[in-house]
Amino acid sequence: MATPLGDDRLIASYYTLSGAPVGQPARFPFAERVAAAADAGFVGVGLFADEYASMRDAGVSDEELRVILDDHGVRAPEIEFLFDWTLDGERGRAAAAREATMHEMADVFAPDHLNVGDLHPPGEAPPTPVVVERFGALCDRAAEHGTRVALEFLPWTAIPDLATAWDIVRDAGRPNGGVLVDAWHYFRGRADADLLASLPAQHVVAVQLDDADAQAVGPLFEDTMSRRRLPGEGSFDLTGLIRTLDRVGVPGPYSVEILSLEEQARPVREAAARAFHAARAVLTQARAPTPR
Repeated sequence: MATPLGDDRLIASYYTLSGAPVGQPARFPFAERVAAAADAGFVGVGLFADEYASMRDAGVSDEELRVILDDHGVRAPEIEFLFDWTLDGERGRAAAAREATMHEMADVFAPDHLNVGDLHPPGEAPPTPVVVERFGALCDRAAEHGTRVALEFLPWTAIPDLATAWDIVRDAGRPNGGVLVDAWHYFRGRADADLLASLPAQHVVAVQLDDADAQAVGPLFEDTMSRRRLPGEGSFDLTGLIRTLDRVGVPGPYSVEILSLEEQARPVREAAARAFHAARAVLTQARAPTPR
C-alpha cells in the first residue's frame, strides 16, 4: 500500500490537466502535464487507463513514465476509471481487461486508489446483491496489488448518491474498499451531511474538489462533463464539506477534478496553477481557526 499523501497535499486529477473533453485524447503530453502539476504545487497526478495503454502501445516504457514522475517529485496516486465491472458478457470481459490494465499500473506506480463506478441508469443495473458481491471481488483483486478501491457515485446512475454507495461498500465489508466523495456528485445529488459525518474515516477513500453554478443548465451529465467550476467559484458549500470530513478524520487524498470546456482551453500551466490555487484557498478557508 502506498504511503498516504495526507489531507493538506493535492492531486491534479486526469481531466483537470488533460486539456480535452471526456472521451478524447489528452491535448497535452504526459511529461508536460506532470511538469505543470509540479510547478503549480501538486504532489500527484491522476492517470487514466486508456491513456496508459495508448502510451505503452506507442512504445513508451514504464521506466520512462516513472522517470518523468520522479524527475518532478510527483506521484500517481489516482488511477481511473473502471466501469461495467458489474456485468457479464462482452462488456464484462472488456471491463476485466481494463481492470487488468489498472492492476498493471498499480504495480508500476503504487497508487493510493483505483476509481470505479457504475454508468447504468436506474433500473438497468444488476440486482444490489450482485453489485455488492462484485465490488467485494474488485477489492480483493486490488488488494493483491496493494491498493484501495474508491467507489464513485453519479446522480444519473443506479449508484446515484452517497447512501447507495455506502450501502454497497458496507455490505461488501472489505478493508480496502470505500467511497469516493466528488463534490459535484455529492451536491448535485442527494447531499447528506449527517450520513457523511457518520462514515468510518478509513472508508472515505478519496475526495475530489470542484464547484458549479447554483442550477445545472441542461442535463446533469452535460453539466458535470463540461461546466464544472474551480473550487470556490461556484455555489457548493465546500468549506462545510471539508470541515465535516476533517471532523470524521478523513486523511485524504484530496484531488481537484475540473471538467470544464473553459478550463480545458487554457494552456496547461495556467490550468494547473488556477486549479491548485483555487483548491488551496478553499482548504485554507475551511481550516482557518474559527473566531471566538
